[in-house]
Amino acid sequence: MQAIQEASRLGQILAWCERNRASDLHIQASKPLACRIDGKLARLDATEFPPIPQEELYQALAENFSAETVAAIRRRNEVDLSFYHGPNRYRANFSKQMGVQSLSFRFVPQQQNSLRHLNLPASLSDLAEELRGLILVTGPTAQGKSTTARALLQWINETRSARIVTIEDPIEFVFKDAQSIFEQREVGIDTDSFANGIRNAMRQDPNVIFVGEMRDKDSIYAAIQAAETGHLVLTTLHADSSAQALTRIRMFYPATEQDNISALIARNLKAIVTQRLVPSTRGMRIPCLELLRTDRGATDAIAKNELHLLDGIIESAVGQGMHSFDQYLIELLAGRHVTEETAREFAVNRHRLELMLRGIINHQAILKLDRAT
Repeated sequence: MQAIQEASRLGQILAWCERNRASDLHIQASKPLACRIDGKLARLDATEFPPIPQEELYQALAENFSAETVAAIRRRNEVDLSFYHGPNRYRANFSKQMGVQSLSFRFVPQQQNSLRHLNLPASLSDLAEELRGLILVTGPTAQGKSTTARALLQWINETRSARIVTIEDPIEFVFKDAQSIFEQREVGIDTDSFANGIRNAMRQDPNVIFVGEMRDKDSIYAAIQAAETGHLVLTTLHADSSAQALTRIRMFYPATEQDNISALIARNLKAIVTQRLVPSTRGMRIPCLELLRTDRGATDAIAKNELHLLDGIIESAVGQGMHSFDQYLIELLAGRHVTEETAREFAVNRHRLELMLRGIINHQAILKLDRAT
């Protein structure tokens, strides 16, 4: 595993980011440096960290990465890798913008990812108790999908004996075996692709398979097949809602195959967790979730591609552990975890939220945050 040295130019920039709790660092050659703190983009002080010309940027990379890695970054349009800075682990993406080098570093927390410490509802642990089937963790970019998925894996690790195989690009969080045993494989190093990694994982006696991201037709089909053959498959997908996640999966397939893939999903899907991070009253960000758990109505709607019915099914099934994003937003508001202004700003259906706030639509209590947080 490659590492950025503390005394190097990049090491000093990352040290500043860590002191200021930045989640991401963005550098474009000859442009001001920027980072993201609590979800907000900010520029670094140009007097302390001036823009870095392209050749100087390559020199800064050469101080820390192998000659082969720097050559690949120069030559290729995109390169993904992970590295350490001191005890901290990062995910890196190197890209070109009109031929000019850019890079993005994302901090990957390595502390134990418990549901409680992440301010996730303790009842999500029910999902980690599933023995087979497919669980999707979805949401927009940089909204904590991977962190939530890792928290579910950590719950399994701490509560039951299981063999867990992960396929990631790149490996972010390095698990330590507790009750479970991990095998973590990186695409491009340990396996050629997500699809190949999933197919080979099924020959390695797994109980649980984690797929870092479903990116294409082959990886989606391989993940569903793994669930079909009796494994618990946990994976992430970029989507804003349960319905959009299922629509996106269908769109990877030609029209002649879409009904078949819907039937397979309906038969194997256990839950979809859709997550966004919203500003909390503590000055940080807190997860707000939509949760679909498959019952007969949801399964029928998915199989028949009547995905417009899912919002109503979710909202009416609070007693079965489901809830919409806005229902959970009201729950956060009731617990004083967010303000009314935040609730109004982030609501999916603002008119319905207003009616709930006025009491015109009765609010039924749903999943509670773990009060031990």
